[in-house]
Order: sequence, then C-alpha cells, then structure tokens
Amino acid sequence: MLARKRITMTISLLALICVSIASAQQSSPPSLEKTLATKPPKIKPGTALAKLVKESEASMAILEAHQTKPRLKVDIPVWLRAHYRRNHSEILATPQDPTGGFPLALESLYVWMLHHQDLKPSPPVPATAPIKSVVVGKNYRISGLQNSPRSESDIRINPKDPKQIIGASNNISRGASGQAQFYSKDGGASWGHAQLPLLPGDSLHSDPTVDWTSDGTARATTIGIAAGSTTLQLRAYMSKDGGKTWTFDGTFSGNQVKADKQMMWVDHSPTSQFRDTIYVIWHNDTPAYIARRTSAGWQPPLRVSGNETTGTAIGSDITTNNVGEVFAVWPDTGSQQLFVVKSVDGGSSFTTPQVIGKTFGAFQIGVPAFASRQALIGVSIAAYRTDTRDDVYASWVDLSGENNCNNPDNEPSDDVTSTCTTRVWFSRSADGGKTWMPAQRINAPSSLNDQFNQKLAVDPTSGTLGIIYYDTMADPGRKKTNLVFQASIDNGVAWSTASTMTSAMTDETTVSADNGNQYGDYNGLTVSGDVFFPSWTDRRDNKSEEIYSARIAVQKDATGKAAVSLR
Repeated sequence: MLARKRITMTISLLALICVSIASAQQSSPPSLEKTLATKPPKIKPGTALAKLVKESEASMAILEAHQTKPRLKVDIPVWLRAHYRRNHSEILATPQDPTGGFPLALESLYVWMLHHQDLKPSPPVPATAPIKSVVVGKNYRISGLQNSPRSESDIRINPKDPKQIIGASNNISRGASGQAQFYSKDGGASWGHAQLPLLPGDSLHSDPTVDWTSDGTARATTIGIAAGSTTLQLRAYMSKDGGKTWTFDGTFSGNQVKADKQMMWVDHSPTSQFRDTIYVIWHNDTPAYIARRTSAGWQPPLRVSGNETTGTAIGSDITTNNVGEVFAVWPDTGSQQLFVVKSVDGGSSFTTPQVIGKTFGAFQIGVPAFASRQALIGVSIAAYRTDTRDDVYASWVDLSGENNCNNPDNEPSDDVTSTCTTRVWFSRSADGGKTWMPAQRINAPSSLNDQFNQKLAVDPTSGTLGIIYYDTMADPGRKKTNLVFQASIDNGVAWSTASTMTSAMTDETTVSADNGNQYGDYNGLTVSGDVFFPSWTDRRDNKSEEIYSARIAVQKDATGKAAVSLR
C-alpha cells in the first residue's frame, strides 16, 4: 500500500483546498482526486464549481476525523463529502461502516462536476436511428462510437420478441448528462441510441437498469442527481417505441433523497399471478428498500432490512421465479453477511432477512485492474421453479478466502505481486430460499489473477445458468481484463470452463482511462432460449470507454456437459 503524503505549499485558496483534499485521502488504491489532478479537467478558478469548493471549506474540519477512518472505502474528495454532509446533516452510517454513509453515486457526480464546472446539465441529444453494429471478433459495439466514456451497463431481451433488445449505461462526462439508452430491433445486428430526459432539478443520471413488460413497453430506471442539493432520487421511465423515445413514469423512491444503487426486475412469467409487476431494490442511507409497480402504478417503498444489517445494504439485487415469488438479496458492509428475503404476495410483504453466508471483504475490494475505483461486493440473484425444482441462486465477488486473503486488510489493492486475489462465489438453495449450500468458487485457479463485476442469469424455460465477470488471467501484469463466461446445466453443481468472450483486452489503469467511472460497479446479462447477451464496459485499443455485447449460445456436448460458443 502506498504511504500517505502530506503536501504543504502556499498558493491560492483553491489550490490549498485541493492539496488538503489529496493529502487527506486514503492512499491505497491511489485516490481519484490524486489521479485526476495529474490530467485535465482541473477545477478552474472563478467557476461555479470553484465557488462550491470554497463554500464547503468550513465543513471540511468536521469531516476530517470521519473521512480518514482506516476502513473508509468511498473515494470522493473531502469538499464533495462536505457538500453532501451540508445537505444531509444526519448520516446513519456507523463508525465501522466502510461506506461512511456516502453513496457511491457521488463518484459519478464528482466526474460530472469536473466536466460541467458551471454545474448546469448538458442539453438533450436527439435519438439516432439504428445503425449496423461494429463487429470485432464476434463482439458487438452497442453504444456506438464514443469520444466520451460509457460505463456500467444493463441489457434485456424482450421475452415476447427476442429480436428486440434494450440496453443502457452511465453517460456522465463532457457534453452528456442524461442516461445513455441503446435499442435493437434485429437481435443486436444494429443499434439506435437515445438518452433519458432529465427532470427539472436533476443535473445528471447514474446507475442504469432496463427491462420489458409484456405489452412491449421498454422500462428504465436511474438515479436523478441534483448537483446543488446532492439529492439522489430514483426515477422510472418508459418507452412505447422499443427504446427510441422515453417519457418519465414516476419517482418510486418517494420522499427519500439519499437513494443509491438500485436494481430492477420485471416478473415476466405467464404462470405468475403477478406478471408484469416491476420490482426495484436499493439502499437509502444504510437500509434496504423495495418498491413495486403494479397496474395501479408505483407503490410506496417498503423497508426490508432491519437491525441485522449493521452497515449499509449496498450491492443488492432482486428477481422472481416462474410462479411469481420474489427474492431479494443484499450484502451488509457492517456484519459482512449476505441476507435474502422472500415474498409470496407480489411484494406486499417480505420475510425476515435470512443469512446466505458471510463475506471476507467488506463493501469494496481494491484490485490492480482499477486505477482508482474498487470492485464492489455486489450480489446477483436468479431463481427457477418447476414441478420438481425450487432453486434460488446467488453469486458475488469476494476475496479468495485463503490464508492471508480472508479479511478486508488483505486486499491486493495496487500490488500486482500480492498473493491475495478476488474470486466469484456462488451459492444455491434447492428449497425456495429456506436453506443454502456452502458457498463455492466457480473458477479458482492458483494463479495471481482477479475476478470482479460478475452478473448471473438463468433461462426461465430450460434452467440453464450463465455468469459473466472480468478476469485478469490472460495478463501477466494483472491489470488488463477480458470478459469471461461460464454456464451450468445442472443447477450450479458444475460449471463449464471459463470462456473468453472479448476479442481484445481492456486496461483501466492507464493515464487515458476514465478514472472517474472506469469499469463501473456492474455489467448486464440477459437470456432467452439458452442464448445469452451480456453488456460490458470495454476500452480496447485505449479508446474511450464503450459498451459492447456478444451472442453466447449454450448447448450440451456429446458427453452431456455445457458447451459454450460465440455466434
């Protein structure tokens, strides 16, 4: 881990503030503020942003002791934390909570502020008609050619028409504010592009999710972030033309103003009495909440976590099975446990949280493949039920669990020689979530590689499982990544060999990388007819970050094992 450096110099007030910020940051991995200070854009004197930084100076002393706690993991400048604290005087995080009570979406806000120093949102960009995807080694660039970063994405196939696919990504840098939306009407061969419109008062969007309802309406959610008040509210949008144009549908977080890291799921099952109900899970400050949209519209948020969650319920996920039962999961940054709840009445009520397992890390894990951000311990959940099966699946990223790699202090950070690595973990319940098998690593080589940003999906007809994640296995330097895919056709008992999906590697540690968002906190994965479509952040050839996809088919080979191929 790098040693902290105290820099002392007598220059202008603004410069002094920036130096104080850099010196106060934890130094492993290198702080976002320190990284961005070495390249444009810098804070310009006389701008609205410079004024905001100066106004936040009085609050910095209050945060000094709080923000330098050993386990604090959110990489946000002190002035932005002070700005957030001024607007949210009561932060519920405990002293042991590594989030410090600060939402991860503030990292997106910070990058947006640097590119919009007048603190005004960019004008909307007109939608574009579908154009043929750029195909590189069976990889499809679905975001189009970009000169500003796209990162952190989601993707969904329309269950009623598999040729229709929608996707979305963060879009927070220069010349952009609204969430980027992608749409295809020909199975991914060509893609059109649009943006979600900003509501009055919103400065930018962050944390995209997408899905479909059975009437062919495309759905999207995002965080509406106000730069001045640092309020974070969850917005829902809909599209009646397959993703080309979008209209506002509701603020489902109610009167909450600290909502962060939402995940959405639509009940698609024809055999469910709650078909087309939309479910979203998120955390507001520390607790976990779920909201649902029925035919009557969005219902008030329901808190599902309790005293068992001693930290922040960040990194959650939600799903349904074939009969409409709802399962929601989240990791707790305090107890380092994974909790699951279940609903059998369409989300009107949920069971008491039950423990799935315990993590070795807490909140985020520093790995060499990130220049400044860290890998989120986010959980992905899927469920599959038939007359003979009642399965629920959960996967997450964690430390390997071996000696000297089984607590938060062991993380590799930026040390490429560290013997501590990150791995994708998996657990299954065969009785509808009542009991869970011991967690297992689905791919655990002895090499010094890291895995992160996993996403799990199950085919609702066949029960085939698929999972994607970034892996540094092919890079001896442990910094470049490929996206890899594994499948299971026996309920997660055995997994296929990890197959590389990307035709080129990504390096998010170079000077030209988007050091604000980098890979983001998650990728997307969707499936229909045993054909999986992932979405991921890709910066091949050191270009600006873009969103790519691929068409992955899973079949049985002659021996009855899962065979994976790109098409």
